Amino acid sequence: MGEEALQENEDEPRAPPRLEALRAAARRLAEEDPEARAAALGMRLVRLTAAPVELWAALGREADYIVVPGTFCSCPHFVYRVAPGETTRPCYHLAAVELARQTGRFHDLAGRASREDVEAVILEAITVGRSATLRRLIHGGCERGNI
Repeated sequence: MGEEALQENEDEPRAPPRLEALRAAARRLAEEDPEARAAALGMRLVRLTAAPVELWAALGREADYIVVPGTFCSCPHFVYRVAPGETTRPCYHLAAVELARQTGRFHDLAGRASREDVEAVILEAITVGRSATLRRLIHGGCERGNI
């Protein structure tokens, strides 16, 4: 690697060590966790937005969760155990998103769902636990959105 490429890497902002450790743990878990594999291979992951922040939804066993890859999940394990630092083991949703990205096995609504639909998915997942809008977007077409 040339000096110029090295300089570019040095200028890139680096994630805090705890976040880097979480991302590495999610990548490892993606390789070994059967729940993560089942979620990814079962197409239970949906990319909602691509930029500037990539947002995903995970169709969980008990609820739908909002995921920012390698950074955050709205599931109880992440919110109550990982975020406060009680454990460094990420939830299987973060690992499943990593695996889905690697394999390409996910529903992709990024750039196709309207902003209103994405907002509805997030609000429903957080307040109700399940998103009817998400299911409509995936399975029933899109009357309001741009899919």
